[in-house]
Amino acid sequence: MEILDLYNDLGKAVGETIIRGEKTDKGKNIMLSVIFIKDREGRYLNQKTSKEKGNRFSSTGGHVIHGENGLDTIKRELEEELGITNVDDEIQYVKTFKYPTKNCIFNVYLLEFDQLNISEIKLQEEVAEVKFLTCKEIKDIISRGDFLESHAYIFENFINC
Repeated sequence: MEILDLYNDLGKAVGETIIRGEKTDKGKNIMLSVIFIKDREGRYLNQKTSKEKGNRFSSTGGHVIHGENGLDTIKRELEEELGITNVDDEIQYVKTFKYPTKNCIFNVYLLEFDQLNISEIKLQEEVAEVKFLTCKEIKDIISRGDFLESHAYIFENFINC
């Protein structure tokens, strides 16, 4: 059971919590963090979720749990989902915004690697595979509807590609 803090539409904590999966009232949002990982060739590391999680492409990210901030969440998710650690100084903040159709606030981050060896990535059970994709390949996957909706929205609106 994950306990999540609630935030107003501007991303400020309102002093209330909710159990993950419960509905929120209008004007109260959960918070998530997403990171796009870019290599020196301009490709982005994407993960494909397991069949149990929808078998769709996405970037790395997750819910901001009670007491965490967006950056804490990204560092935790990088380690949990991909086994990536010790990149605190390289993570770049991009934007925090209210998702237009859901009660969610998103923190968006970018991590640029000169060299990242996919074979060294340790996948979590909810991740079926990871691969580097070009901007065109990601846009094609998005157009087919095989990319997680919120991550597609973030990619199309906040990642310069």
